[in-house]
Amino acid sequence: MKWFNTNALHNALNALIFIITSGALAGFDWTMFGITDHRALQISGTLALAKLLINAFRDGPAGMVAPPPPAEEK
Repeated sequence: MKWFNTNALHNALNALIFIITSGALAGFDWTMFGITDHRALQISGTLALAKLLINAFRDGPAGMVAPPPPAEEK
């Protein structure tokens, strides 16, 4: 069974981590959603862990440390 493209999921998780931790939306009042500095760190850590688990499940631990395949020319 071929897995769906996880690159899009990784990009979405990266965007969420960036938005939550970088202050990209610093003018927005996140406290009304209960997102404090401590909570933002917890959320971004959980998202980063999710990315690692996706890679481990998809590629296996050996695949995570293997050199990447060569790029294909079009």
